[in-house]
Amino acid sequence: MKRIVFTVICIMGVCNALFAESFDSDIALLKQAISKDSVHARHFAENLLKKDKKNPDLAAAIGTTFLHANRLEDAEYFYDKGYHMYRISTTVINLAGDIALAKNDRQQAEYYYGRAMYFNKRDPEAYFKYAKLYTKKDPDKAIQKLKVLRCYRHEPEIDLKMAEVYYDSNRFSDAAHVYASLPIEDLGKEELTNYALSYYFQQKFDSALAVTRQAIQRFPRHPAFNRMLLYNNTELKRYDDAMAAANKLFYHSDNAEFQYLDYIYYGYALNGRGHFDQAIAQFNKVLELNKDRKDVIKAISEAYEKIGDYDHAITYYRQYVDKMDADEKTPFEEFHIGNLFYAKGTDEKKTKELTAEKIEALRQADAQFEKVEQMRPDSYLGAYWRARTNVALDPETEKGLAKPHYMKVIDIITSKGETSPQLMESYKYLAYYYYRKHDKDSCLIYVDKIMEIDPMDSYALQISNAL
Repeated sequence: MKRIVFTVICIMGVCNALFAESFDSDIALLKQAISKDSVHARHFAENLLKKDKKNPDLAAAIGTTFLHANRLEDAEYFYDKGYHMYRISTTVINLAGDIALAKNDRQQAEYYYGRAMYFNKRDPEAYFKYAKLYTKKDPDKAIQKLKVLRCYRHEPEIDLKMAEVYYDSNRFSDAAHVYASLPIEDLGKEELTNYALSYYFQQKFDSALAVTRQAIQRFPRHPAFNRMLLYNNTELKRYDDAMAAANKLFYHSDNAEFQYLDYIYYGYALNGRGHFDQAIAQFNKVLELNKDRKDVIKAISEAYEKIGDYDHAITYYRQYVDKMDADEKTPFEEFHIGNLFYAKGTDEKKTKELTAEKIEALRQADAQFEKVEQMRPDSYLGAYWRARTNVALDPETEKGLAKPHYMKVIDIITSKGETSPQLMESYKYLAYYYYRKHDKDSCLIYVDKIMEIDPMDSYALQISNAL
């Protein structure tokens, strides 16, 4: 008897395999019918269903094909056909969820995917659809459902889906952890790309580069991996390797669609090797291709900032601000321009001397931070950076230029009952200022304030012992 049952099961398995093969070919014909003669496609599908009119999975496949072709009414029609057949089919239930999602009814989609999981706890399709539904909204809920599926069947595809959920929800550390637990030879192009990017977005460039090098062995002409070689080698200041990667990306990659960051990173690499003019040429190429994109103009500003060309960084950042809508602008933009002037005024690469050019840059920074003060009078940020700017203008604390600004920082922070590193810095500046003025009583006032926060502060103890 057991032998007979086993034989029947085997025959059924073969029949299912044969059916699946003809099933796929029929659906392929339906797709052609929809694309070539959309008016008669439903009639074609009706005749197709007559071949196996009691098979709800076939009805679901037909409905799904129509849904993918954005023919919702036809999808619903064949869903209804499958629903009224003699047996429950999770493919039909999943189609109902897909139709609900096409109508932007997420709650109804969740209901149907849940029903499909109830009727077949081991079928991954419904779990995967459910996970996709919640990847952005509630990734923990998506992951939890996939963990339930893994209790029934432990397969790499489930782990890959979990990694995908983590990656798509910007949980890059978790994504990298899952990818690392899988044999790297089991990862395809997309998984390897996401694996490398999971490290890149965490700024773990060594790890990203290690993954990329393994991927490039299998896919040497894939633009994503040549791109990652360029980006990560540049971030690691391996400029020769970065330039070699740029050559592979631009001239030895298949079907590459270049991104503006490709030229920017190539510019960074060229600058790192001392080819400043060639680096600027790459940045200009980006602007030529993306003249009206404010995000690109901002990226160009950041590129110039990174290589220490603050004049161009300021020019392009101001162009970026000019392209912003009025309701997009915040005090941050004025603050950032101030920071760029401050960086120019304190840059010691060319000279450590406080030149006339540096003084002018610091005065411009002070004017920007004053704007921030006026825009956000409740914040200490503007006053604090005015203080730091004036410290740079008066490095020996001879004039006490930073004093009124540090006093304002103290007033704002203490009025809120807060303590912060900026408050400590303000106290230390004033303690030193009065120490230089030989005003012992005033100096001790601020020394005491420092020691109220940290009784063992070495700076306060040093000044106290010197008095």
